Amino acid sequence: MNFMLIMVVMGVIVAATIVAIVLIIVNSRKDYEEIDDGAVGENTVAVKRKTITKIKKDAEQAVNKEGLINYNCYEMTLIEKVKWSLIAMGVVFICSYIFYNSVIWAGIVSLIGIGYYKIKKKNIISKRKQKLLLQFKEALYIISSSLSAGKSVENAFVDAYDDLKTIFDFGKEDYILQELTYINRRIKINQTIEEALDDFATRSGLEDVVTFSSVFGACKSTGGNLKSVTEITSNIIGEKISIKQDIETLISGKKFESNILTIIPFAIVLFIRISSPDFLEPLYTIQGRLISTGALVIILISTLWGRKITNIEV
Repeated sequence: MNFMLIMVVMGVIVAATIVAIVLIIVNSRKDYEEIDDGAVGENTVAVKRKTITKIKKDAEQAVNKEGLINYNCYEMTLIEKVKWSLIAMGVVFICSYIFYNSVIWAGIVSLIGIGYYKIKKKNIISKRKQKLLLQFKEALYIISSSLSAGKSVENAFVDAYDDLKTIFDFGKEDYILQELTYINRRIKINQTIEEALDDFATRSGLEDVVTFSSVFGACKSTGGNLKSVTEITSNIIGEKISIKQDIETLISGKKFESNILTIIPFAIVLFIRISSPDFLEPLYTIQGRLISTGALVIILISTLWGRKITNIEV
């Protein structure tokens, strides 16, 4: 009996793993497929469709042709997708097994973790943007100080790169240093700062960067006070970040309580299973497992709802 149970467990795990890998590979191929009608008489339509597809894919590329990051996108490798999917499937399998006491039922339910890598990708994009915004704020402080000292705009951006590289250790996540390098390079080949900032703002996907780029371009073309604009923008971004941190501090306790409330049902069921296993026998019938499924759905909805409530944008 134990041997059969072990074989069933191994079969479910292997099958779930194979399904996860196959679905991830198929989904990855869809991201790169092109439209090809193959009809000689419809060459014009085919060219138009391929052009539209290429434009969409260029807009969704994680890195453009200059090697700069599109912060709105993140391309996960196949290994990353499989890793996060298997982690999610493992967590769901353990939680489901606590309720169902059945390897087969838990294995089936664990398949919902296959698409978790998409959620993880959004989290990575969000955290990367937050780090970029913090680095951009520091760069604006230095640019504002350089302009106050009477330096030109071009030299202010050079000073921002040198000072940030000296003062801060960003490690591999030196996003602002890459952007300043690109801006300074374009300045050296007699391109305008406005174009470089506009490109940076488009790729950043950050409202503050887009606003600064627009106002900076308007001031540069009309002779406005760049020092004042840069100083005000840096102060506004700094205040927004401070408010965001204050909000995070205030709701950190509620987030912890939400996580505890999510864990409590599983802890209670596990405790009863260990102390009085006969008490849960009715839940191991078909009707009982349907009730367990409903309870798991309610817990999932409550967890997602709690995270939605505590996710406050500034």
